[in-house]
Amino acid sequence: MAENLDVITITATDGSVKASIVPELGAIVSSLIMGRTNGPGELLFLHPFFWDRDTDRTRGGLPFIFPVCGRLERGGQADAYLYEGHIYRMSIHGFSTRIPWKLINDSNCENKQELILELSDTEETRAQYPFRFTIRLRFIAEPGLFVIEQEYINNGEKPMPYYAGFHPYFLTAPAGAGKEKAVLDMNAGRQMVYNERLTDLVDIKKAPTLPSSICEKALNEALIEVADKETRLKLSDGTTIHMIAEGVEDKNMFPYVQLYTVAEDPFFCVEPWMAFPNALNTVAGSRWIQPGASEEGILKIWTTV
Repeated sequence: MAENLDVITITATDGSVKASIVPELGAIVSSLIMGRTNGPGELLFLHPFFWDRDTDRTRGGLPFIFPVCGRLERGGQADAYLYEGHIYRMSIHGFSTRIPWKLINDSNCENKQELILELSDTEETRAQYPFRFTIRLRFIAEPGLFVIEQEYINNGEKPMPYYAGFHPYFLTAPAGAGKEKAVLDMNAGRQMVYNERLTDLVDIKKAPTLPSSICEKALNEALIEVADKETRLKLSDGTTIHMIAEGVEDKNMFPYVQLYTVAEDPFFCVEPWMAFPNALNTVAGSRWIQPGASEEGILKIWTTV
């Protein structure tokens, strides 16, 4: 459980949305309660090790990942990328989920509807990623809507490559008791084909036919280029979780959705990503922010029944 960890909860003015965020665990959302068919209910799955401070595994919940999505590999070395002639090492999904975030606004007021957290570079991050940056996440609970606004700032003197994303573990019915009845739908474009190590793209093919049961093997570990940004996950109880991730200036800021599940576990991940794995090595796939510049993104989640 959340022993000795601050968990900050925000609630919409009408009580229809309640979200809990843990700054120390990488600004992760540990709970998201919204309207479901049988009344307000939890949307997020947590692994048993979720509250373990020291784990390097993805915990469940709703993590924000930066400065990379997925894995890196360079010259056969896992977790490696080349920048200005130097090999740097960085684990899957970067470091933002493994570092405490700073609280910007007051967490002590009652009836709180929003929370702002900030992450800036440190000696530890620059050893992995040699750039000076600030990331701000503004979590907002609105009537019927949960929002995460993002601001990405380059504080350095060189252009900064990055590609961020989200990794929501949406709670489903247990395997064999309704998970197979959950259906994913979106306007899928193409599917990017991975190599065996899930580090590089080796081909492009037609995306799986949607809508489809989330238990279809073709969906697991699929990276889909989305034609529009709304995804829809209809659960076995009739609740549909809607999600949109896009940029404020650049609507195509999150052109990909990564899909992931474990067959025996009651969750399905629908992950908006800015780029494909290993884009720091291929370079062309990364987003770049010029010195002193910034850009903004927005994630929205809501339900219908």
